[in-house]
Amino acid sequence: MDESVRSTVASVIVPCRDHAVELDVCLHSLERQSYEGPREIIVVDAAADPAVLAVVEAHPGVGVVREPAGLLPGAARNLGARRARGGYLAFIDADCVAERRWLEFAVAALDTGAIMVGGPVLSAPGDNAIAAADNYLQFYEYTAGRPEGPSRKFPGCNLAVDRAAFQEAGAFDENLRIGEDTALSIALSSAWPTKSRFVPEMRVRHSGRRTLRELCAHHEVFGFNRGLSGRELKPRHRRQGRSRLFLAAAVAGRATRMLLRSARWDPRRLPKVVMMMPLWLTGLVAWSHGFRRGCLAAAADADVGA
Repeated sequence: MDESVRSTVASVIVPCRDHAVELDVCLHSLERQSYEGPREIIVVDAAADPAVLAVVEAHPGVGVVREPAGLLPGAARNLGARRARGGYLAFIDADCVAERRWLEFAVAALDTGAIMVGGPVLSAPGDNAIAAADNYLQFYEYTAGRPEGPSRKFPGCNLAVDRAAFQEAGAFDENLRIGEDTALSIALSSAWPTKSRFVPEMRVRHSGRRTLRELCAHHEVFGFNRGLSGRELKPRHRRQGRSRLFLAAAVAGRATRMLLRSARWDPRRLPKVVMMMPLWLTGLVAWSHGFRRGCLAAAADADVGA
């Protein structure tokens, strides 16, 4: 493809694994986007699921890449990026729904000089209280009330990047089970600190975990992988993470930061956040339990290697 044409194409990449039902809703939202420029939608079927393929085939014009061996999220997104034609790469997860002007605002921000943009990740319509708490715990920094401006990191479910910068940063880390989106976005914002922007109108809605068991299991895994990988942690943080007393203080500190952030950016929603507090605090405790296990596992690995 001619480079002048390639740069005008917006490629939307949707990694999918075990979310065939949600994928159908996601694709409908992408097909209804207001953006009128050249675009393509690529689904990465990360486990060669027949149900996922059936959903894609019901949406003419949507491309699909299948990987029977199974892919971690970073590898799935990278595979979609390699198959994409666009100069802009927009990433959304299969369990998300894009609001109608999502891609329009993403492309407009990239057209005006940004190299990475993201926006609010809101609860899906019909989410119960547990799902809303799960969503808040994951994405409280990406609320509708946050003003436009610089951002150090974004989640992979609502992220758009300039292709050249994406490639220069090394794409997503394919070895990380969790946090590959954070690692990439921090690399990009560190290299281009003035060109990483939060765009409030670039909104998606995410379906949270609907049972307390699912919420706790999800955040426990997040905490474990953070402690094990040591990403953005100093050695003393991992030492402290092995202490239950330190983790109790860490939970209290993070809960306070979350409430203060909500009061600043989304004060009208603060009463609802306070009402959900027992649910998302439960998720925080599960995260801290996982983090301690991860720190202990990392210490054991270090002892074995010594």
